[in-house]
Amino acid sequence: MSVVRLAIGSILLLACAASCAPGMGDAPEVNGRRYFGSLALPAGQVFRFALGSEPELRDPGIMSGQSDGRFARMLFEGLTTADERTLEPRPGQAYRWETSRDGLVYTFHLRPSLVWADGTPLTARDFLYSWRRVLDPATASRNASLLYAIRGAEDYNKGVAQDALALGLAAPDDSTFVVTLANPTAYFLFLTNYYTFMPVPRHVVEAWGQRWTLPQHLVGNGAFRWTWWRQNDRYEFAPSPSYWDRAGVRLDKVVAYTIDDLNTCANLYKSGAIDWNPSGYTPSQYLPYLKGYADYRTGRYQSTYFYSCNVTRPPLDNPWVRRALNLAIDRVAIARDLLKGSRDPWGRITPEGYPGYVGPKQVTYDPVRARECLARAGFPRGNGFPRLTLLFNTSEDHRRIAEAVQAMWNRDLGIHVELASQEWGSFLQAATTLQYDIARRSWIGDYLDPNSFLQMLVSGDGNNRTGWSDPRYDALVRSAANMLDPARRFATLAEAESLALDQAVFLPVYHYSTTELVKPWVRGIHPTALDVHPLTHVWIDHDWRQHEPLAEEAAAR
Repeated sequence: MSVVRLAIGSILLLACAASCAPGMGDAPEVNGRRYFGSLALPAGQVFRFALGSEPELRDPGIMSGQSDGRFARMLFEGLTTADERTLEPRPGQAYRWETSRDGLVYTFHLRPSLVWADGTPLTARDFLYSWRRVLDPATASRNASLLYAIRGAEDYNKGVAQDALALGLAAPDDSTFVVTLANPTAYFLFLTNYYTFMPVPRHVVEAWGQRWTLPQHLVGNGAFRWTWWRQNDRYEFAPSPSYWDRAGVRLDKVVAYTIDDLNTCANLYKSGAIDWNPSGYTPSQYLPYLKGYADYRTGRYQSTYFYSCNVTRPPLDNPWVRRALNLAIDRVAIARDLLKGSRDPWGRITPEGYPGYVGPKQVTYDPVRARECLARAGFPRGNGFPRLTLLFNTSEDHRRIAEAVQAMWNRDLGIHVELASQEWGSFLQAATTLQYDIARRSWIGDYLDPNSFLQMLVSGDGNNRTGWSDPRYDALVRSAANMLDPARRFATLAEAESLALDQAVFLPVYHYSTTELVKPWVRGIHPTALDVHPLTHVWIDHDWRQHEPLAEEAAAR
């Protein structure tokens, strides 16, 4: 932990010790509405928020973490951008595009005179290079499978085909980028604003290799540029003068604090040191007390919390063991008692909210059946069961849930599981390289389709991280991708999900809800289905008190 971060945390904890918990101290009011914490405005157009853990990676082509993605969206922009409210694709680096009648060919037209932040011209060849780079097996991109809809992409990424020129990607001139798909893909345009599809500066990558993402080298094409950083403290950003929509960027500065501890996040917000505490960064035991505050927002979104099993290690290579563990998790008790009703118990891999998709029956708590499964695996009443370790990244909430699951497995199955905590970077490394037994996982949909979750368990997918492989499952997911009839496609995906649930590779726990705190002067942050919040057009309303509704007006909305 850096000295600066320790100092900031200590100061805030001392300053807020008497009032950090909800329900304590005086809550300021404006127009009869109560707010959680200080209402002292930041100076000028300065926006401050909790980024979460220190990003593991800064290369959009290979990253996969939430804080990594927030960093990428500050500095880079894809062919499209996401609408701030709906996340629908909007023109980004491409100002228009056409799609062929058969839905296979997308032709993107780039804005004229695009440049990187260092003034180097940005052309369609940058997108060609960047997408090929993601698919190059040597890059080892965790999200390469997101590009498999492109003709030839999967074979090239898996080394079956060697010729990058055979990919369905072309840049016939500097302003035109043509993508040919293997099959019609309903959500393809949603993918084009995801960070894996963002361009990287070839001239910088080739000059510096893996060091290209260091502060002194990194060059982006997005609305902001990276101006300052201290590890485990904060990142600072300023508007990029070369961004095509510079006139639409109203902020002068963005400060993103890297904080693991949820109590510190809540204290920073309550003290007025940050303007936005994103979803997931408030201790769950506080949430029931925040419902009466005007700056607290909540809603459902596309994310689930689960444990993954490393099936390459015995006894987790036995599906009966995994089924026993799955059936012995009391999700209702965790959601009700530990999370104080702020999350819903969930026994499926995919979340709810996909129109037309009816997933399989959820796994529920069944200790009797769990003991039967464990006995069938050869460990009656837990006899002879080896000691396993449940790994989670540093967070008090993760620890509390892990302790509850540990107790359930001990009580209902007679087995003992040790707990291990690691900071985010080490945790991701362990999960990616299968250096674990059971690991805490969560997933936020990359796009509004159940495939965003089910693709994870396809053999060899960079986000699989379980060692599980099932030819039938792979075939179901792939065949669904070729179906034009939505009903048939969703039925096939539901069959695949049912198979994965039966094999208990992922042990679902709960369905996320957004639980964020946003100061009343922040404009441009809206609830979204994927908890993605573009910051390009965020601004600080210094006259917010005049614009806030009266309590009775807000209640009537």
